[in-house]
Amino acid sequence: MLLLTTTPRNTDDIDIFWLEEEEGLQRALRPLQESVIAVAEANQIDPNWLNYMTQLLMYDLVIVPEGNLWKTFGPVHIYAPPQEYILALKIFAGRDKDIEDCKILLKQGEISSRQQAQLLLDRYILPDARQNNAETIARSLDILYGKQRQQPAINDGVEP
Repeated sequence: MLLLTTTPRNTDDIDIFWLEEEEGLQRALRPLQESVIAVAEANQIDPNWLNYMTQLLMYDLVIVPEGNLWKTFGPVHIYAPPQEYILALKIFAGRDKDIEDCKILLKQGEISSRQQAQLLLDRYILPDARQNNAETIARSLDILYGKQRQQPAINDGVEP
């Protein structure tokens, strides 16, 4: 998604999600792999520039929104997801480079509070995934929005 923004950082790779049925992915996988290697060799870039493994790692963790058609190359249609979806994934991932990407996306988007960011996470990241990655998410949100203040404990009127 950062490929579609004005950003000072180059992306290391492009993540793709195959939107057709699983059978279509299996039929296309070998030609896709061969094409990725050919492009990498022709341009002297890392052969991992196109990351199609993300789908295998994330399919049961996220809700993939419909994207907007970005480019068409013959029978290949490339859709770009909403920027807020990418922001949610990067908060969820929490790596240093993802946090830096979040800072770029936050400058260009409409998400200005921790609560708004949490709503994005609630929309796009499934509950079990949020629960299993709560520490990473909290760390990401703390870095981006500052530490969340703890609510004072209620002492039921008992003096300390």
